[in-house]
Amino acid sequence: MSPLAVVLNIFVVVGIVGIIVYWVRRFAVFRGYKAIEQDVLKIAEVLKRQPVRQGRDVMLSGYYGGFPTILRFSQRLNTPGLDLQMRVPATFAFTLLPKSASLRGEGRVMMRTGSAGLDRKFNARTDHPMELRIFAGTAAARANLEQLCCSSQAGLTLKQRVLRLTELTIPEFTAGHVLDHLESMRMLAKRLEDMPGGSEMAIEPLPPVVQSWPIRVALCFGLVALVTILLTQPYGAMESSRRGASVSSLSGVEPADALHIQHLLGWHVAAANELSETAVRFARNHGAATPGHIVGDFSGSGSAKDSAYLLINTEGKRRVSLLAGNEVGYDAIFPQVDLLARIPKSSVANIKWTAAPRSAPDGDALLVIQNIENPSASLVLLKHGAQIDSARPADFTQIDLASQ
Repeated sequence: MSPLAVVLNIFVVVGIVGIIVYWVRRFAVFRGYKAIEQDVLKIAEVLKRQPVRQGRDVMLSGYYGGFPTILRFSQRLNTPGLDLQMRVPATFAFTLLPKSASLRGEGRVMMRTGSAGLDRKFNARTDHPMELRIFAGTAAARANLEQLCCSSQAGLTLKQRVLRLTELTIPEFTAGHVLDHLESMRMLAKRLEDMPGGSEMAIEPLPPVVQSWPIRVALCFGLVALVTILLTQPYGAMESSRRGASVSSLSGVEPADALHIQHLLGWHVAAANELSETAVRFARNHGAATPGHIVGDFSGSGSAKDSAYLLINTEGKRRVSLLAGNEVGYDAIFPQVDLLARIPKSSVANIKWTAAPRSAPDGDALLVIQNIENPSASLVLLKHGAQIDSARPADFTQIDLASQ
């Protein structure tokens, strides 16, 4: 046998071993959690750490925005389905728990946050009323607290320099839901850092990751071999195309987009007659399209080939999906969405914000109007690089939607 044949055989054996190790480990981690596997892996890409199994729970740790972050997904009884923890430079503690919860919360003083929505549904308690008043004293901080406490199943605590959010069940569309919460937690962590004494607080880092280089090398060879095999099978692309066309015919989503959007069964693109008269009139007066399919240049490629969809299911829930550069950048369910509209890139700089975006968008932005009767009830999604940023305008009625 020639030396080249020996080397090739070694590569094949190592590749097979790598594939076996990879799939055995992946099966062990996601046993019982198959429904959220892809979502957890998407979050893992952002945190640059691999998920692990701890008992009956799936755990993930890493750094988000420079802050040590730990996530836990659980299906156990009497345990939160979602547990997000971020280590932050905090000088005080507080709890923000639903009024319907049996737990009273820690802190001798019950306070108001300044947000009517939060104060109506949640109790805020602390032993440091002055610090909490300063912390929640900006519109951006209150908006992020509202985003985290998005339902009566959520609870937020700040204790021993750990900002912790818990939800009773694992949410639908887990990746988008969790990444939105992590972004709000990052903004609150920056707010804590800017408070008096915050910059002097030390944050405990995460323990170092033990690297397994032999397994990584084996996985590389195994993946190369697997990709080669897949590329030689022409029927794979044809089968995906057929599935995309079938789902598209039922949902109204374009076939090319249906290949990328997950869990489309039971959802359809919102028609004009499913929108309120006020929403239709607003769209007409502002030169925006009224159907549930919005076309724009959200990726900044120079051509309007990207799409955004307002989807409705049989239960009347609203779902917003944004595709930029043939990738799903945002996909989330809202309790209420009255209208979607494209914001031309030239109009973004003129928007007045209550919670401003971190950076300018690469292309157009997407306006998500949650309540057409409330000018402040809206969300703007902007793509910058590989990330989708979210921001809140002060008044969506003042946004120029017709400029080019």
